[in-house]
Amino acid sequence: MFLPFRFASALISVWVAAGAVVPTQVSLQATSPPNLAWEARLSLPGFVEVPEFDKPANATGLATAALAAGGQWLIGGSLLLIGSAIAWGASHYGRQQQWQRIEFLRQTVKAFEQDPQIHNALKILDFEEYRDYFDPNDPNGTLSGFKVTDELLCNALSRHDERARQKQSLDYQQDRDTLDLELLKQYKIETLLRDWFNKMLNGLEHFGYFIESGLFTEKELQPWLNYWIKLIADPAYRRPGASKFYDALYSYIHHSGFSGVQKLFERFDYRILPSPYADNDLVKVKFAASGYSTQLALTLAKASYLAYQDKQFVAEIVGRWGAKLMDSSPQSFIRSNFRYFNNRGRDTQAYMFRTDHFMVLAFRGSQEPRDWLTNFTTQLRDFTIQKDGVTTLSSFQGRVHTGFFLGWAIIEKSVQAQIYRWQKDFAAQGKPLPPLYITGHSLGGALATIAAAALTDHAIEVGGVYTFGQPRVGDRTFVSQLSARTGNRVFRFVNNNDIVPHVPPPFSIWNPTRLYGHLGVATYFNRNGRLIANTRYSTIGRIANVVLGLGKGIVGRGFNHITDHRMEYYISHLDDALKEEIEDVASKMLEVG
Repeated sequence: MFLPFRFASALISVWVAAGAVVPTQVSLQATSPPNLAWEARLSLPGFVEVPEFDKPANATGLATAALAAGGQWLIGGSLLLIGSAIAWGASHYGRQQQWQRIEFLRQTVKAFEQDPQIHNALKILDFEEYRDYFDPNDPNGTLSGFKVTDELLCNALSRHDERARQKQSLDYQQDRDTLDLELLKQYKIETLLRDWFNKMLNGLEHFGYFIESGLFTEKELQPWLNYWIKLIADPAYRRPGASKFYDALYSYIHHSGFSGVQKLFERFDYRILPSPYADNDLVKVKFAASGYSTQLALTLAKASYLAYQDKQFVAEIVGRWGAKLMDSSPQSFIRSNFRYFNNRGRDTQAYMFRTDHFMVLAFRGSQEPRDWLTNFTTQLRDFTIQKDGVTTLSSFQGRVHTGFFLGWAIIEKSVQAQIYRWQKDFAAQGKPLPPLYITGHSLGGALATIAAAALTDHAIEVGGVYTFGQPRVGDRTFVSQLSARTGNRVFRFVNNNDIVPHVPPPFSIWNPTRLYGHLGVATYFNRNGRLIANTRYSTIGRIANVVLGLGKGIVGRGFNHITDHRMEYYISHLDDALKEEIEDVASKMLEVG
């Protein structure tokens, strides 16, 4: 490490003050042989000459040895003092540099948060979207006091081509003196909001460059950025009803090329996905097909991810799906084909919709801390169902996880009632009830499995169960019986080191007779996100991949047990797997041709 000149000068001062002077010239001269008088002169530039002294003849060797020993001790002590001074100086310099780095970071974060445009964008994120905002650059004050709503935000963060078309329309109206001033004002407000978020995202990218350049580490940045990172990327930190806005924000980050923001969030174990929902998601799926389908898995993964959003946004997306599939308006589709379930007692959320050819039931997974408490409550109980308003034992003789069972039981009657209403509607049209596909992530996957067992007991056709990162739900007896009843229609996805599929443990040292088990076809994503079917993956290969994944996590962003559990990774991995399948099919067609 380079030491400044003033630091070197300080070391020399310490050296001299300690008396660490090494003789540069020692002369022993015999001045009078008869008297054996010796003259010892110590000559140092700038220092006082040592006076003469006489010694007896037999003291010559002792004097020489004493001088030599004294010189060695003097040199050793001097070097020790120099080393101590250097070590102290280096430590002090390092602490000073660390303090300067932290102070630089503090000032940078302060400047980021206090920039007027960024400050407004952060306030909008921080549950303050409905306060009055002002444009400091508006000379006429025409935009002063406007309120920010989710509709304004979504319009502001729309794709560039949509904004360009809107601007062309306004220019066209202005040329013909038919301009609507309210529309012009709204366009200016949306543009202003877009500028605020652009500046905020650019600022976040700069923090990402700090890490990439090695100036700071993720650990050093985390205390300063953790709140804003979570407020943007973690659904648990969102304000209620903001799902549509966040969907637009994530898409804007991707479409506008903020790759540095995406990398920054990856470093903090969050993946920012563009809106995964397409109007034709259901059109592309053949729900009647038997066996595994990656296209179906991806669509149901989106349905599981959608379960984390607020009710209004869920209804909007389902309406778009159904309207595209059934050639109706989203509003008319939702009125008779959609149902949302929300029980606050057990904190169970799910939604269900139907088409002419299939039904879908999707459960929300673990999001709040109390959900995780449910996950780790491992007591088993008998599996019962509601039949004709009476609680009765299921035909499945095994036992199930108490917490998961209660999470399903609290909405069981409501789900059954809705299915029976739809069954009557189909019967009136001379049609049978279409098959039901059930899906969920994490806790939602466990609820999906138990729901499949209960509804199978009610003679409702379960066309398939697709779960993502689900825990174990019951003992070996329950699992084996349900597997026999559902055949090859249950597919369980596990992402690399996702910890949730390993809870509850298969057995307990306190209760060795309690044996939890998994069911269905296990499909695994390795550490690179590649999809591997259970039949093609040996136990040794799985263990080796888990170890490599752990090593990658330790060297990289840290232990990834929770990161690998996030639903965003399941969706992106399935999307990659589907693209790979399509490319394989295309290449085979070219070979045949």
